[in-house]
Amino acid sequence: MPDPSLLILIPAYNEERRIEPVLRDYAQFFQKNYSGRFRLFVVLNGCTDNTLGVVQKVSADFPEVRALEFRSAIGKGGALIEGLRLASLGDLIGYVDADGATPPRAFLELVNQIGRADCVIGSRWLPGAVIHQTQSSKRQLASRVFHLIVQLLFWLGIRDTQCGAKVMKREVVEKIHPYLR
Repeated sequence: MPDPSLLILIPAYNEERRIEPVLRDYAQFFQKNYSGRFRLFVVLNGCTDNTLGVVQKVSADFPEVRALEFRSAIGKGGALIEGLRLASLGDLIGYVDADGATPPRAFLELVNQIGRADCVIGSRWLPGAVIHQTQSSKRQLASRVFHLIVQLLFWLGIRDTQCGAKVMKREVVEKIHPYLR
């Protein structure tokens, strides 16, 4: 039986210099290692560079890769909200950051855990986590401080609220999407 269909979203703002290898890595990896249908949408958020051209170039080689363009800046959150409107294209919907911090193999591990929960969130802070792209000390500190504030305000029980890798079941996305702002 094939894997469930998968929609991967990548919000992007002026990523022309680094997104091509990320897209190619994801497309090649999922073609080889995922039996279900997958689609990868780059949600362009007011880009002023050639990110769209890079995505189109990769799409010529990998038709699973597509662009959803918003000419005005809508922010990362806005890009994700708009991208989640495409939830009907997959049984599972996930997203990663354009910087390649989450390699395809690690993202597939999240997908493989979805049977245990409605939403699976990557974490750089769990014991045994492997960091593929290190952050500066300043960025690590800012991330941990922001995480602490979020935990104090909302008591989410999530170890790493700032990790850009998440996978959800379509039903969950459809349930929460109307409430996202």
